[in-house]
Amino acid sequence: MKKILIASLFLLLGVVGNSQELRCEVEILAPQLKKDPENTQVLEQLKKTVMNFMNNTKWTSEVFKEHEKIETSLLITISERSGDAFTAKIQVTSRRPVFNTNYTSTVINTLDGAFNFNFQLNAPILFTQGVYTNNLSSVLAFYAYYVIGMDYDTYALEGGTKYLLKAQEIANLAQSSGQLGWSSSESVNNRYWIIENILNAQFKGMRKCSYEYHRLGLDLAHDDAKKGVDNMTQALSYLEQVHVNKPGSVNMRLFFVAKVNELLNVYSEASNLNKQTAFNIVRRLDPSNIQKYQKMLR
Repeated sequence: MKKILIASLFLLLGVVGNSQELRCEVEILAPQLKKDPENTQVLEQLKKTVMNFMNNTKWTSEVFKEHEKIETSLLITISERSGDAFTAKIQVTSRRPVFNTNYTSTVINTLDGAFNFNFQLNAPILFTQGVYTNNLSSVLAFYAYYVIGMDYDTYALEGGTKYLLKAQEIANLAQSSGQLGWSSSESVNNRYWIIENILNAQFKGMRKCSYEYHRLGLDLAHDDAKKGVDNMTQALSYLEQVHVNKPGSVNMRLFFVAKVNELLNVYSEASNLNKQTAFNIVRRLDPSNIQKYQKMLR
């Protein structure tokens, strides 16, 4: 089990403590910046400040034990610096443990190329819910809530809604900032659409898939491999209506970015019926990886 995200399921565990929600690793790369003492100092402090912000902010009112924290990674790649202004991209990855195993399943793996921000030495990252302060705090807080919400969705059907709504509030407040990544008219692949889509009724099948794939599939497979894989195949079928409703959505792409290698591993040992059924689904929904998926049928 992981955390007390659904009272009816986890209340009996008697979870106590006061830990924050994320165990977030941060890496800063700046291959195009001049390697000098000033840049080195700024980048080192940026890393520490971002890590402190992500790991020490109390994002929810829930109580997490140390082993329940959500494993998260941020890779920030800076391409340009002009004084306190940075042009960068950020890759966000999160994982959740699979019950009774040492395996962790990737839930989110997204690369956001529109991450411009300002940062000053010795300045903390300030964030207040319901207020837009700056792009650095807004992007980081957006992804903190997105990670938490999507993680909760893997433990209960639509269990992460209240945290996804917090991410949506951040996106809505940031639209007037003029910063890249927040506008509905700017791109169909940005932060606005990631959160808008996942909360839209047309994407209910994706959220149902996330729950059943992880909780009734992966978590069950340790004790009953056949039933677990059967449930995963059923879960994947819910994505087909999402594809009909919103073909080519960024959310569908991100799902398969996170899951393609896992699917290959799971179905390598599955029954022929499950292999063929799953293959017929993924070849329609993720055609860019068709050559990989063909290995499922061997």
